[in-house]
Amino acid sequence: MKKLALAILVLSFISCKEKNDDKVKEVDKNGSVETKVHITHLTDSLDVMKTENIFWVKNQEAKRVIRLDTIPSLGVSDEQGENSSGQDTTIKVRKNYQIFITVN
Repeated sequence: MKKLALAILVLSFISCKEKNDDKVKEVDKNGSVETKVHITHLTDSLDVMKTENIFWVKNQEAKRVIRLDTIPSLGVSDEQGENSSGQDTTIKVRKNYQIFITVN
């Protein structure tokens, strides 16, 4: 009985580990839409978001749509770090957008 309880406890902890089950290694090109999103810093006040949609039909690229949008920059934040001499210093780092894609 103790071994069973221990096994259940271990399996419970293993199942709680965060996984990226939804992460795709290869796109199914038989009939799908592949979307790529990339954001680059343009200026101190502007970023550029590139959205690329690739439409796959019967393992052939049917259409590719690329869209560029100028979006406001999120600014900078102060981060602690070390310089090349090993001294602690404060550096300014540009903030990055988080990207969430909702499929419905």
